[in-house]
Amino acid sequence: MTLILLLAAAASLCAQEKPSKAGYFQALREVRETYRIYEGAAPGSEDARYPEIITRNDAGQPVIYNVSIPTITVFRPEASINTGAAVIIAPGGGNMFLTWQSEGVNVAEWFARHGITGIILKYRTNYVGKDEQEIAENLKPFFAGLSGFAGRQKKEEGDGPLKPTLQGDDGRQAVRFVRAHAEELGIDPHRIALLGFSAGAMLTCNVMYINDDDCRPDLAAPVYGISGSGLPSNPVPTFICGPEFDLFPPESLFGLYKSFKEAGLPAELHFIHDAVHGEGLLYNGREWNEWIDLLHAFMKGVRFIP
Repeated sequence: MTLILLLAAAASLCAQEKPSKAGYFQALREVRETYRIYEGAAPGSEDARYPEIITRNDAGQPVIYNVSIPTITVFRPEASINTGAAVIIAPGGGNMFLTWQSEGVNVAEWFARHGITGIILKYRTNYVGKDEQEIAENLKPFFAGLSGFAGRQKKEEGDGPLKPTLQGDDGRQAVRFVRAHAEELGIDPHRIALLGFSAGAMLTCNVMYINDDDCRPDLAAPVYGISGSGLPSNPVPTFICGPEFDLFPPESLFGLYKSFKEAGLPAELHFIHDAVHGEGLLYNGREWNEWIDLLHAFMKGVRFIP
C-alpha cells in the first residue's frame, strides 16, 4: 500500500509552539506530513457529512471538533538523532473534541527533539454542533458535570471485558498504518508506542486490551485516564500517570499497575501532586510537566529507546 500524503501543511495548528533552548526546535519544518489512516471512509462513519471545526479555547490553543476522517500527523526528528522509535499520541477531550496543542503538538515536538518520531492521531469524536455557537451550547452540560464524568464512564463500561469503540478502532488502525509504513516513515516497526491523554488514554487502554499482531503497540502510556484494570492478554511495557487528585478514581490505575506487578511485567505508576487533569505538556514550570521525562526514562529502562 502506497503512503499517500494528505495535507501539505498544518502550520495553523502549530502557532502556539514554544521555542526551546535547542536551535533544532526552531528549525523544525513548518510543513507537517498528514495522512489518512483508512482507505476510503472510516468504517462506521461512512455517512458522516458534518464539517470538522477548529476553534481556540480560553488559553488560545487550537481545539478540533466533529472529527470523522481519522488522520495522523508526523513530526520527524533530525536524521542524526533519530532513534527509530515512534510514539502515536492521542489527545484528550472527552470524545467531544481534541485538545490539539498541549496534548498533541507540544508532545510530538518534545519527542522529535529527543530523537523519537512524534505522531499525533486525530481520531473520531462525537458530533457536537454545526458551528461554534451550537458547540458551546451543547457542551455546557458536559463541562458542568465534568467532576462526575469518570464515574459515568465507569458505570457505562462496567467491570467486564472492554468492547471495541470507534476511537479504539482508530487507535488500532493508526498502529497498523504506522507499522505497515515504518520504512517510509523512518522508524522501526517493532518500536511503536501508544500514548493517550484522558479520552485518548481510554483509547490507548482499548487498544491494549483488544489487538492483534498488526495493531499491538510495543509500549503503552495511558495518562490521566484509564479503562480496565486487569492484565491484558498480550501485555506490553506500560507507563501509567495522573494527577494525585484527578477525575478518574485512583483504584483503576492501581488495579492496572498491580496486575503487571503480580505478573512480573514492566510497568510504572506515577501520581503527581502539582497537577491538573487535562494539562498535557505546558511550558509553565509546574511539577506536572515532569511526566514526560519520567516516561522517557521508562522507555530507556525497558530498552524501547537506546
